[in-house]
Amino acid sequence: MASDGPERLIREHREYDLRCDVVSCFEVYFTQARGLSETVAHFERFPRFTARDGNPVTPDFTVRFTDATMLVGELSNLARAEESLESLLHQLGRYDGLDEGPSAPRAAGGHELAAVSAVDMLVLVPTAEANAARDRIDAAIEEGRYGYAPVVRPSVLGYSRDEANNRFVFTYDDRSNNPRPRSHGRAPSLETWLIGNYDTLTCPSSLFSPITAVRRFMNDRPPAFYTATLLWLDALPALAAPELPPTDVTVTPGQIAHWLRTNYGWGDTNAVRGALEFLARAGLARQRQEDWIVALKTIANSKEEVRRELADRYLARPRGPVTAGDRRAQQQRRNRHREEAAQNRASQRLLEFDEG
Repeated sequence: MASDGPERLIREHREYDLRCDVVSCFEVYFTQARGLSETVAHFERFPRFTARDGNPVTPDFTVRFTDATMLVGELSNLARAEESLESLLHQLGRYDGLDEGPSAPRAAGGHELAAVSAVDMLVLVPTAEANAARDRIDAAIEEGRYGYAPVVRPSVLGYSRDEANNRFVFTYDDRSNNPRPRSHGRAPSLETWLIGNYDTLTCPSSLFSPITAVRRFMNDRPPAFYTATLLWLDALPALAAPELPPTDVTVTPGQIAHWLRTNYGWGDTNAVRGALEFLARAGLARQRQEDWIVALKTIANSKEEVRRELADRYLARPRGPVTAGDRRAQQQRRNRHREEAAQNRASQRLLEFDEG
């Protein structure tokens, strides 16, 4: 990773952030849009459950409608390698056979499950790769590759960030037998929206940004750099309060994960541990037997500069004391060594005088 410089880390951070925004757009559609939201019984941003066959199910979002049908959303950066297509089709095949899904949130976290009468799949792919995804999925179905024979074909939408207008754009194309998501008689629905809007949907930043601000994760595991940045900018200052940087913050992965779950809806101790290890390699944290100690301080002015500085420090792998306590201990050792050296020199001079 170090050979790629900080750009790879920053790109992975930006791509994960973008996928969180895409999920937020659909959360806007299904929970806030007049008419469409009224057809929704439950939108689940973090669907994780075990299917009846004993295998885990973790799509990027699910929508349970009031008619007991379910839409399963999956974001994919379908790579050219055939293994990438095989993996995606295996996931879609799992979803195609579901007979239950998230139906309500649980007070202690997670969600309840309930039976569903039909499942539709929505695959979201960057617009530049969307046509290739449609063609490859269609060819795999026609050829019966990997045993993928869906009851209902998945719907592939392309997505892109329109920077000039500060919005996301989602586009549908009927290329390669690509269907629109079924409405099951509901109106409005994604199907009727697409038909009525020239197969193009938009979502402005003013709508999705407030959701992403409090839903900083999606169901895919974040890169360690992404979580480390979030810890540095948000979680650690909050846990350090009322102390202000520079200060040493003593934390555990479980404590931080709980803070993330409370404030951002998702938190995993393994993901937090990976982020703390990132900060440790960047020379900003140190693991102890029962906890971690982080040297929280100002390292840059803007959020973008903080990301760059953290990436640079991680790749530089600095050595030396980490925390203020470490620096004090190091200085105390140096002072003792100087005192001992001075005492030894004084003793040597006395010895030389006595011998003279």
